[in-house]
Amino acid sequence: MDSTGKPSNNLTSASATQEVKPDESFPKSARLHSSLEFDDLFARGKVLADPMLVMHSRPARANLNGRIGISISKRVGHAPLRNRWKRLIREAYRRQVRRTPALTRLDLVVRPRRGAVPSYTAIEHSLASLAVRLDKQWHR
Repeated sequence: MDSTGKPSNNLTSASATQEVKPDESFPKSARLHSSLEFDDLFARGKVLADPMLVMHSRPARANLNGRIGISISKRVGHAPLRNRWKRLIREAYRRQVRRTPALTRLDLVVRPRRGAVPSYTAIEHSLASLAVRLDKQWHR
């Protein structure tokens, strides 16, 4: 409040104390979009799986970072469950891409393993470990 009893509009002190966070967005350039890209990756990519995820991969195009596509079948369950899987996989990828260099070198299509139960920590661990293993296969 200022001397007149009115609330002050001091925005500079509030914004100066806020932390500047690094950009953690998930831009369109980080996603596979067209069915042709998915089909090409399924046809010519390598596949690895663990109890949580199945991952198809191929090397990313030159001068581009890796991208991700998510494929969730209706056999996984009802729409809210499929959407939950997608949100968790996207978030795990978004957070892991800075910590796991293999994710920047690969285009991926990720899908849940039949019978797996969505768990963020398990998805995050699975995503990173499968990406490292696939990266080693492609870049021997």
